[in-house]
Amino acid sequence: MRTIGKQEMVDIVTGAGLLGAGGGGAIAEGIKLVERVLEFGSEVQLASVDDVADEDWGAVIAGMGSPVASLSRVRTHSPRLALEVLEEARGFKSAFVIPFELGAGNSLNPMLAAVQRGIPVIDGDPVGRAVPEIQMTTFYLGGIPLCPFALTTEEEKISVVIRTEKPYDTERVARAITSEFGGVAAIACHAMQARDMKKHIIPGTTSLAEKIGATIRQNRETAENVEKVLIENLNGHLLGKGKVASVKSETKGGFDFGTVELEGDPPIRVVFKNENMIALRGRKPLAMVPDLICAIASDGTPLTNADIKEGMEVRYIGFAANPAFRTARAFELFSKILETLGYRGEFVPIEEAVS
Repeated sequence: MRTIGKQEMVDIVTGAGLLGAGGGGAIAEGIKLVERVLEFGSEVQLASVDDVADEDWGAVIAGMGSPVASLSRVRTHSPRLALEVLEEARGFKSAFVIPFELGAGNSLNPMLAAVQRGIPVIDGDPVGRAVPEIQMTTFYLGGIPLCPFALTTEEEKISVVIRTEKPYDTERVARAITSEFGGVAAIACHAMQARDMKKHIIPGTTSLAEKIGATIRQNRETAENVEKVLIENLNGHLLGKGKVASVKSETKGGFDFGTVELEGDPPIRVVFKNENMIALRGRKPLAMVPDLICAIASDGTPLTNADIKEGMEVRYIGFAANPAFRTARAFELFSKILETLGYRGEFVPIEEAVS
């Protein structure tokens, strides 16, 4: 177990902002969340999976809703409140919390709950990136129950507990409630003992985000520097670079849907549902979920889809997903979304798609 302070948290925001693949909360939201965490303590305990006893209980914590809405309504107490609602519903006491995903916002939301409760955050998550729907995790694939599922608001302190048999029903109901909450909620779910967590978590992902964030900070002279370092260190692939010709986005059902058209030689198109789902050159896929499609600005700063504006100079870099999340079963979780976006083929790994 180790303690992390402000610089480490800022680096995590930056690195997770990249690995969020367009979602997981905007960088600006993440920086605001760092300040929120520091209001409750100068340090956060980051625990490896081996630092907690098998019989200890914990839960997954995240923000849910529109990244655009979350940028203007930053969470403070709602992640802790969601945890406490889940504890009451399930009948346990948390010894740790787990990030739902990597993201500039969602890597910090569990830290808010942790620092307020005086418990550690686990260095790991069940995705290794950010995803738009709650069943898209190794915990779900491993059979760890999603419900009871707690949601809370920040302002009104409203709480809801959902109990369903099917994760898709949980997602549908939770998104409807989040929309009623104005597109911003905090959630707590997947109550589990550490012995089950250890079987299915992707370990070390927060430390990876921190390392990437520090690397970006140390090389942020030009986008070329950052691009080169990321591609070399993470076996990345340059998908395209150029000026953003257009951004089309709308928020519906608690999600941000849209398309980014990037000028270039040749141009590319990136389609997202909160996170980037597929990158296309004409009709040819360059990368698709669960692999990561990530954007950086002209100064090397990672960009989420809440950050990208028309006229910006942007580079898209792609990375292979963690092997634990790069399976046929995992792709089934994404295939319905891709079908609604016009892609009905099989999963094509990024290393094959760009060749």
